[in-house]
Amino acid sequence: MYLFNLERLTMNGVDIVTRPGFWNIPVWAIIGIYVLGIAAAICCAVGIRKSYLLWRAGKPYAMDKETKRRWGFFVKEGLEQKRIIRKPLGSWLHFWIFWGFVFLFFGTCLAVLDWDIGKLVFGKQFLAGNVYYFYKFILDIAGVVCLIGLGMAFYRRFIKQGKQYEKSVRFLWILGSLAVIILTGYIVEALRLAAENPPYASCSPVGNFLAKVFYSGMSKEQLEAQHLYIWILHGVISLMFVAAIPMTYFAHMYKSPTSIYWQRTKPRGLVEKIDNIEEQESFGISKFGQFNWHDRLNFDACVECGRCTSVCPVNRAGGPLDPREIILSLKKRMMEGYTKTEEVLVPDVVSKESLLACTTCGACVEQCPSRIEIVNTIQQMRRSLALEEGQFAEGVAKTLQNIQSVGNPWGLDPDTRWAWLEGLDVAFAEPGVHYDILYWVGCSAAYDKRNQKIAKAMIKILKHSGLSFAMMQEEMCNAEFARRVGEEYLYQIQTQTNIDNLRQYNFSRLLAACPHCFNTLKNEYPEFERGQFNVISHLQFIAEQMDSGRLKAELSEKERVAIHDACYYARYNGIVNAPRFDLNKVKGLETVDPKEWGTCTTCCGAGGGQFWTDTDAPERLNVIRLKAVVNDTGCDKVATSCPFCLSMFDSAKSQEKSLSEISISDIAEIIAKNLK
Repeated sequence: MYLFNLERLTMNGVDIVTRPGFWNIPVWAIIGIYVLGIAAAICCAVGIRKSYLLWRAGKPYAMDKETKRRWGFFVKEGLEQKRIIRKPLGSWLHFWIFWGFVFLFFGTCLAVLDWDIGKLVFGKQFLAGNVYYFYKFILDIAGVVCLIGLGMAFYRRFIKQGKQYEKSVRFLWILGSLAVIILTGYIVEALRLAAENPPYASCSPVGNFLAKVFYSGMSKEQLEAQHLYIWILHGVISLMFVAAIPMTYFAHMYKSPTSIYWQRTKPRGLVEKIDNIEEQESFGISKFGQFNWHDRLNFDACVECGRCTSVCPVNRAGGPLDPREIILSLKKRMMEGYTKTEEVLVPDVVSKESLLACTTCGACVEQCPSRIEIVNTIQQMRRSLALEEGQFAEGVAKTLQNIQSVGNPWGLDPDTRWAWLEGLDVAFAEPGVHYDILYWVGCSAAYDKRNQKIAKAMIKILKHSGLSFAMMQEEMCNAEFARRVGEEYLYQIQTQTNIDNLRQYNFSRLLAACPHCFNTLKNEYPEFERGQFNVISHLQFIAEQMDSGRLKAELSEKERVAIHDACYYARYNGIVNAPRFDLNKVKGLETVDPKEWGTCTTCCGAGGGQFWTDTDAPERLNVIRLKAVVNDTGCDKVATSCPFCLSMFDSAKSQEKSLSEISISDIAEIIAKNLK
């Protein structure tokens, strides 16, 4: 038989301490807090529903149904905060605040279940004895963790310099309100402990410390009076916080996880095909009403952290692009309601210059804690500029005309595409003959004299592999950059032509030595009929051959080389280990990574059609990146894996005297040069 009182459970004659539900709280206050609690829950639920209706007001969009994978995103990025904890200060402070409040939230839920269900319904509390002591200790520590995180957030936003952080009363209130909730909770506990002085007080280290330091000399009546006042204050503030969640910055607590869960599972950066393009009346997005529900969810999920802006290479170089401002401007337009959904976006909401400046490197998406697809949004608006208004960055229109007329961006005679093959004894593919590898050379390696060395290195590697290989004589530009700048029509023409030509031949794998060609052939061609091929990058192919022992390389003297990761290999396709494996297999060669490497690499400035434009930015992206690689590693040799990166770095050497002596080579060149 159990005999209950407010704080102790008597079982078989032994007193077991239980959690005090409403110590020192009169009935009127208990009733009041329940009424406020129900009202706060209703306000919060109504606000969340309004957010949902705001998202669903967008155009329909069919998401691929990969529920298991989506829950993986939610756990890894939403709960484990894998994407958050990358940068020392900003990452860990959010991690601590998040998990501290998770424990405090579930601690509050357990308290409700313990009293309202356990005590009042079943007459038995489960927060008793050692379980209760452990519960108190964990919540005390969780509060400390939260306060540390909030202190770090205050330091970063209001003391540490950083233009991407908004220093306003709004964020001061955001941080302050959370701190007040935690501190008043500690004070309530300290006053109770000081009044009762229970033997288990040490299980609440913070509350016990405050009780002994600040309240040890007060009478029990004074402690009880203050306890009631602070308890009411703490309860009201906490419930006001719950009610205000959907209407304040704190809404990101449900918006961000929702955005993470509903992120696209298609290949990173995939620009979706316009079906039946010749029959369409509009292209891309020029008005807000054209955005779908997923786009609107993305805009609403922005937490204003500024990570996207801090890693944007264009913004670093002083260019007109600010990814965060684009998303916040679109979010603001969404909040203005339905009356403005038909107004034009450019230049009223987003400037044309900012859209045209994007390199599509994907750094902003990689760093975004809410997985907002900023690049996709930019490319959708670029489509409208390109196909409806014919607007491109300077220099791009001429390059597009070259592809349309002669099949390559340089506008060179297509008959000279294979002139560099003279004396190499390489065959072109023939129908009816099977090849292990069909080597897709790409325009840069075919026409640019410097990058032709990459193609020659790849042929040497292919010959050493012992596999049968050939090239397609009909190869022409895949117009990848045309799609990135918005010229979808030209891209589709080139794509269909290349697919038709490729289907003439019988081969096991399609090898690409350019990240842009690789990404297009592997991830974007499958959207077209008969466009699925077994595509492999030159980095993966080399790694495969070296691992099998078919390729062996050795230096005559030891060297150190810095590795620059190409965006479309590392970020878009997750090819990070292969370049390091390739070079580390070369005896005598030591590889060094710059501070920003792998999926956190910085763009050379060539992507998104920028290779063909003239920038007005105060600083050159290629110079900034090459300087960083050299300064971070102390190496005078840099290994790349993209012909455009190589060209950009060669150009940087001529633009910056301090870089003139730096040696730039593709990984394929390094391997081929040192083959045994």
